Amino acid sequence: MGRIGASIGGILGGLRGSILGVIIGAAIGDWIENKFRGESKSSGKGAGRRAGESELVVLGAIAAMMSKMAKADGVVTPIEIRHCERAFDRLGIGGEKREYCIRVFRRAKGGSHTIYEYADSFADTGPAQSVRDIVYDILWDVACADGEVSPEEFEILERITANLRIPRAQFLWQSARRGVGGRRDESRRASSSADSSGSDPYEILGVGRRASDEEVRKAYREKAKSLHPDILRAQGLPEELMGRANEQMAKINDAWAEIKRERGMR
Repeated sequence: MGRIGASIGGILGGLRGSILGVIIGAAIGDWIENKFRGESKSSGKGAGRRAGESELVVLGAIAAMMSKMAKADGVVTPIEIRHCERAFDRLGIGGEKREYCIRVFRRAKGGSHTIYEYADSFADTGPAQSVRDIVYDILWDVACADGEVSPEEFEILERITANLRIPRAQFLWQSARRGVGGRRDESRRASSSADSSGSDPYEILGVGRRASDEEVRKAYREKAKSLHPDILRAQGLPEELMGRANEQMAKINDAWAEIKRERGMR
């Protein structure tokens, strides 16, 4: 199989027995040997190949979960398949990577595993929360692409935060940002502890309201550092998705600014 085969073997070895590992293995096979050969040669040695492995895991997780999102209201139709293929184009994922994503998508759509199981399996691979946040943001894009989030999709987007192991504040922030939260569950949002932006700024930064000013400042700095492009690349985030970090950074900056205003910090 050569160097790429060895790299893919490393991926599947690390994911052996996992739901995500099975679907990636079924989608790639020997095909990946030639398709990614040129990309591997330009990646350098050691850390470059490891980053490539992680990138395939991230892309595979996105494709599998997109497939199940498309199936949220029943059967995946040819129109929905084309819709998700266009979603890869909008994300800037082309060429061999796009073909790989479509292979995973098609495999996953016919399988019995749920989107929650794929999310659990992906989280088990250990990606940083910053990467999981970006993947979650992409799922929202898929749900909103046709101009309306169905009740089934809305339920998935709320429940899956637990499987991706990200704060529920992400769901509140996304639903408020995209203007769908109030229509779906006004009573729940009214009873939540979230602020007027639809999410709790302390939860976004991962600290409690009783944290000291210095603890909050440290949490903000760590969150900001986790979104540095070099960190994200090391975590396997494809170059095409790096722009998503800017949206996450804006959310963190808004939370930090809200806390500073509340506490009178400089």
